[in-house]
Amino acid sequence: MHRFQKLTLLFVLLFSQTVTAATEEKIMPVDPLSAASIANMFMGLGLVLVVIFFMAWLVRRMGGMQLSGSQRIRLLGGLSLGPREKVVLIQIENKRLLLGVAQGQVNTLHELEGEYENIANQTSDSATDFKDKLLQALNKTLKK
Repeated sequence: MHRFQKLTLLFVLLFSQTVTAATEEKIMPVDPLSAASIANMFMGLGLVLVVIFFMAWLVRRMGGMQLSGSQRIRLLGGLSLGPREKVVLIQIENKRLLLGVAQGQVNTLHELEGEYENIANQTSDSATDFKDKLLQALNKTLKK
């Protein structure tokens, strides 16, 4: 957390310099190739890069972008066949599709028919079973 306090202080110092420079009444002509203008340009570039990396870190920390709504399409698995080719099994409601994915194209290789809803429910039930067992184990440890 100490590192974030230093970054905040750095941002405040950088912004205070730009605000005080903008409020001066006398505007002098500035040579674009002077050391001060080049340093100012690199400081601005550094600030932009720090903001970009901070936003990427924040998105990564929060779990990325997740789409909301019902998940009618599920990725069930995949197999890499080469550096640019892949076979993917997806489920769309009650259909399962075996797709061939290559660079720039997606082809349906096979369509599997049948009732697959029970399998999807079993996987979610096993996840809740695991959750329940984990909570029971934690409660037992906390009671001791």
